[in-house]
Amino acid sequence: MKKALGKKAIRQRSAWLASMFGCAAFLLLAVKLYKVSVSSLASNLLTTLLVLGVILIAAAGLVALIFMLRKWRK
Repeated sequence: MKKALGKKAIRQRSAWLASMFGCAAFLLLAVKLYKVSVSSLASNLLTTLLVLGVILIAAAGLVALIFMLRKWRK
């Protein structure tokens, strides 16, 4: 894998850092200003990750099934 060099790499890294700070500021704003509990945010994150895992497992199972059906036909 090639590493990006020069101004483009610095710009990409800067954009990534800015987006991470923006996300952190948004979460801090939700916790401090809107009184959203950290446990509520954590439980929502966990639920989202679990649903994403189920979707990925189902997609991988479907791909495996299609692969086996194509292999069986030959």
